[in-house]
Amino acid sequence: MSLKSLLRRIVPASWRPWIRRYHTRAYYFGLARRCNICGGRWRSFLPHGIDLPPAYHVEPDFLCPMCRSKPPHRLVCLYLDAHQELFVRGGLLVHVAPEHGFGPRLAKAAAAHGMCYRSGDIRAAGDAHLDIVNMPFPDGSVSLFYCCHVLNSLQDDRAALREVFRVLHPNGLAILQVPAFYSGKTTQETNSAEERMAVFGDDGIYRNYTDDDFRNRLRATGFEVSVFSTTELPPQIVGCLQLKREF
Repeated sequence: MSLKSLLRRIVPASWRPWIRRYHTRAYYFGLARRCNICGGRWRSFLPHGIDLPPAYHVEPDFLCPMCRSKPPHRLVCLYLDAHQELFVRGGLLVHVAPEHGFGPRLAKAAAAHGMCYRSGDIRAAGDAHLDIVNMPFPDGSVSLFYCCHVLNSLQDDRAALREVFRVLHPNGLAILQVPAFYSGKTTQETNSAEERMAVFGDDGIYRNYTDDDFRNRLRATGFEVSVFSTTELPPQIVGCLQLKREF
């Protein structure tokens, strides 16, 4: 019997999450990196990506060992911490495809400011089933909307943008993070599962935007566009949080 199997037999199930957290904090502890979502201090973040053909692409120093946050989550957390006025008392915060680590933190922040927090995705992660192209919210009812790397995973991203614009309050804010670093003339689009696997190594990813094209799609929907990027931050913060080339 392996040590792992033995421990599973003798350690009560209720103790295991606590033991895993303690082990993770001890094993990866360091001062070079910080996660502003779970508060962990690490010697390095974990590598993350696809290490299989045809798309070998693994990012080093990327994933938080504790809460599994990624650079875009840490960036938006930094932004929201600096802009507490975006949490409107009595307003509605909608979080599509809530992340394991950032979802609970965002829900806690919403509750602290007297906001209603609703989350979900098409697999019913979060509160309930929530389809970004057909959301159950009245026109202009959402004060703060957040989704990360969702639009690039939709066949019809423009339909989703129209739906977000519909539910967003005239004075509300939608934070829509996408991979927008393609260097071609316009957004890199794929049209079949085979092509998506060949290009991205993932048949759930439809596109990689260019920065300009994504802004144009937002403006064409009716959004006023502003960008918060890592270029606006001190290099020491970018390095400590490992924010990569995020917008």
